[in-house]
Amino acid sequence: MRTLYLLLFLFPLLTWGQKEMFNSNIQSTFSFYLRETGQQSNPYNLRFFWPDSSAFPNCNNWGTDGFGVITNQKSIFVYGYTDKALENGVYDVLQRKFGFEYFQASANLIPSALPKQFAYDKYESIPAFAYREIFYGETRRSGFADWHKLTSGASSFTFENHPGWGLWVHTLHRLLPPKDYFETHPEYYALRNGVRLQDQICLSHPDVLDIVCINLGNEIAKNPKAKYWSVSQMDNYNYCECNACKHTDSLEQSHAGTMLRFVNEVAKRFPKQIISTLAYQYTRSAPVLTKPEANVNIMLCTIEENRAKSLRGTGFETDLKNWSNLTHNILIWDYVINFSHMVMPFPNWPTLQENLQMFQEYGVQLLFEQGYNAPSSEMQPLRAYLLSKWSWDPQLNADTLLENFTNYFYGPAGPMVREVLQTQVKELQMSGKALTLYEPPITHISGYLNPASLKWALQMYDQAKKLPGMTTSQIERVDMAQQSIRYALLEIGKSPLAGPDWYFNDNQAFYQKLLKDFVWTATQNGPKLLHEIRLSPAEYNDITLKFWNEAQVEHLAKKQNLRYLTLPSKNYGDGLTVRDTTIWIQNASINDGLRSTLEYQRGWQGWQGQDAKFAIQLAQPFIIDSVRIHYLANNQSWIMGPSYFEANGKNVSNQAFKVRTDNPFVNLSQMNGAYPLTLKEFPNAAIQTLELSIGNPGPLPKWRGVAGDGWLFIDEIEVYGHE
Repeated sequence: MRTLYLLLFLFPLLTWGQKEMFNSNIQSTFSFYLRETGQQSNPYNLRFFWPDSSAFPNCNNWGTDGFGVITNQKSIFVYGYTDKALENGVYDVLQRKFGFEYFQASANLIPSALPKQFAYDKYESIPAFAYREIFYGETRRSGFADWHKLTSGASSFTFENHPGWGLWVHTLHRLLPPKDYFETHPEYYALRNGVRLQDQICLSHPDVLDIVCINLGNEIAKNPKAKYWSVSQMDNYNYCECNACKHTDSLEQSHAGTMLRFVNEVAKRFPKQIISTLAYQYTRSAPVLTKPEANVNIMLCTIEENRAKSLRGTGFETDLKNWSNLTHNILIWDYVINFSHMVMPFPNWPTLQENLQMFQEYGVQLLFEQGYNAPSSEMQPLRAYLLSKWSWDPQLNADTLLENFTNYFYGPAGPMVREVLQTQVKELQMSGKALTLYEPPITHISGYLNPASLKWALQMYDQAKKLPGMTTSQIERVDMAQQSIRYALLEIGKSPLAGPDWYFNDNQAFYQKLLKDFVWTATQNGPKLLHEIRLSPAEYNDITLKFWNEAQVEHLAKKQNLRYLTLPSKNYGDGLTVRDTTIWIQNASINDGLRSTLEYQRGWQGWQGQDAKFAIQLAQPFIIDSVRIHYLANNQSWIMGPSYFEANGKNVSNQAFKVRTDNPFVNLSQMNGAYPLTLKEFPNAAIQTLELSIGNPGPLPKWRGVAGDGWLFIDEIEVYGHE
């Protein structure tokens, strides 16, 4: 005890001789938050100092953001090398010593009283990652980045605007614009399937390096203070296959070989800047021969990975290990939401912390966690809060953070919200299914998005909003959490796989009210888009109503005898169990009277590299007016329109017939969607049995940039006619 008293007495003397720093703005911020508690005056002595290694032996590791703090009764001494470090220290003191917390712009915990004095304490705090950007609309709100000590702040409103960056990603078209060069110099661009495409750059052509460096120099001149400049591939798989690029990639055992060699040469010409490039999709694996230059940053991306489990033990960890053996100047670009269905439940909660801990262990310096750059996607406040906390210290206790957030943010409903989230995690893990970034809710209809669990969660949230003591704000927050359940139910309910909960099983009133509630809430509180680049709530409303009106179709072939003459892929057979082309069946989804949504994972049957052929036997002979199919176009997923549609057979008079139409859009790029193709001009004689052939598009067109057979997807064969 005498020793402690002696330290408290001597501490003011120990600060003598240390370099004191001044920052009136931080002092004002500190006083402002103290006044928020009702304190009219600031009784605390807050002072700033340049770090002293005798007090903080690890201060050389603080960088620009780390700090040290010493408290002594009513004195607070913050140490740091920069104003940002001092600011971080003050916000940390407000949280750690005073009990403030920032959960959301409209949810700030302000203590009811201030401590009269502090016990002597000394600690330091060093961020796990030097660059910490949590790319969420929530983190762009005023004050969030300051309270959570993030690198990015309210000024980073767009995808291209990042602190310290001049150019972000997918920049080679900006540095070598096809509109300026492709027509006169196609050899500057990627050779694919024997033709030059604009999609990517030929990195082996010597002129390309000079032109890219000239244009990069012009960009740097416009923004000379920026530190990082991306020289990176475009967002597709169409890497160059010319002999020179292919040879380099072969030597390096990775397509990153040509990219890194090119970027290294750029970096040599700009030694004062850091040149960043992507290790993404086809360039994710590290080369075996070439190392990055000292001023080259590797932006390593996790886009392909399963979010239901940790990245430990995966191919991504292997790639991270290999890159970290070459350099520690690595930015991890991690993805934390479903970008095609941003409102659906996405129970990746256990993996968030585990993955950040692994990144830290491999010496990663920069972290970019991509959510959605506008408020109100699924559980955004909570996910932004957790990621922000862990981006500074991945070791913080997950249960404590989760309870602190939900108990304050949702009030008495906090435990119920946690129970819903924990149940989703449990059911996902029990299903054994992967959780990926672009899949539809129907993928998990037998797992955590089964109708019974969703209805249970809907009821839980309804009950939570009625709990005693709930404030208006807390009720609104629970209602926003409930949006993900509404959306998932609406999507699941479109499929007959929902069983008793299918929309058409006398559930119309339930789903119509659910849609009305979902769209109204989304219109009021966001998000503005349900997909990362499209689909407003109003558009979703129209699409859903249209689907309900048109999904069921009555036609002559509905549930009639059908024989597959060629079988769809097992992966895209939509529940087809019969794999015999000699058997007539009546339970195929291809003629069940139901059209599908645009999600190819359910409701569609797919063929690759062969025609789709069927024989259909109607209940009795009919004079056929038309036969119609809808085919799916999703060119990015190799799903192309058919080449032709043909029907043939014999009528009741044993006369042969053949009706055919060619698809004018075969091998052309089409917007994602379902497109009709119709056969008409059948003979004016009754027909009972007909054979149908839908021509596969064949090899992918040259413009697609990859070699392979296109996929043909069909959702319903519709036959119309009369007796």
